[in-house]
Order: sequence, then C-alpha cells, then structure tokens
Amino acid sequence: MISKLFGIFLRLLLLAVILATPAYLFLANFAVFEPFLFPLHYLQGNVHHVSQKIIVGPYPDEGLLKNLHHRGIRIVVSLLDPHLIYEKSLIEREDHLTKELGMTAYNFPMDSAQPPGSALNARAMHNIRVLIRKYPRVKMYIHCYLGKHRVGDVASMLIKWFGKNREGIAVPQGNP
Repeated sequence: MISKLFGIFLRLLLLAVILATPAYLFLANFAVFEPFLFPLHYLQGNVHHVSQKIIVGPYPDEGLLKNLHHRGIRIVVSLLDPHLIYEKSLIEREDHLTKELGMTAYNFPMDSAQPPGSALNARAMHNIRVLIRKYPRVKMYIHCYLGKHRVGDVASMLIKWFGKNREGIAVPQGNP
C-alpha cells in the first residue's frame, strides 16, 4: 500500500517537473517570445508626455527605443521587477538596447498589486524624484510593461509635484 502510494507520488512529481520545465523556460526567456504575443500588445497603453521632459508609456521594443532616442530621450526608467522571472529577461534586453543607443537605463521596480504608498513603490517613486532633480534638463522615458498601472501611479505623482497646464501637461512649479 505504501509502496503503491509512493509510486503514484513519484509519477506525479515527474509529471510536474515535465510540465513545469517548458513553463519555466518560457518565462525565463520571455524577452524572446514577447514580440510574438500580439494579444498583449493590444492591452498596452499609449506613449504620452507627462511633462516637457518626461514621457511615459509601455515597455519599449527596439523600434520605440530608437524613436524615443530620436526624440531626445537620454534616460530610460524601467519600473519592471527583476525578481519576476519574465520581467528580468525584458530588463536585460532593454539594458542591452539602451547601451547600443547611448542611452542610460535605470531600474526602479514597482509592484502593480501594491498601493503607491507601499515600501517598494514608495522607494521607486522616491528614486524617480531624485533622478529628476539630478537631471532636470534631460528628457526621460518612464515605463512599466503595459504602460498603464505602475506608470499611471508615477504619472499621478509627477502631476502632483508639478501641477498641470491647460493642455494637461505637468509643468514645474517650484522645486519638485
């Protein structure tokens, strides 16, 4: 009886490993497969200005990074979390592409499942604020994966710091 249960357990364990391996390989190499996942691209938000120097949006592929570089963006801030296996591969690809273009990449991870005031998200927002103060004249692109949730929290924070003009663009009002 025990040996029969043990045999069933071993078969289930082997099945779990066999099924988990392709899933792990897919997630660990998400950057390779991501361009082909078209349904995800339909969920992405738009690239838009939050201020004269700050643009926000979704994860930039090579074409978008080149376009942003052409538009004067020199700093790219990723809100992706390197502890998530599928986001880690995207961060690595982005680091490679930004270096090729002569841009500087920063990674300030946020968790869209946590409120903006959580420790991780507050730290990321603080780091973004420090970066903006350090480079007030440099154009930046800030993104998460979809360009909606984490970036939406950052855009709201920037508008609170700066205030809006009639066009809805954040403009500096004193020292952010």
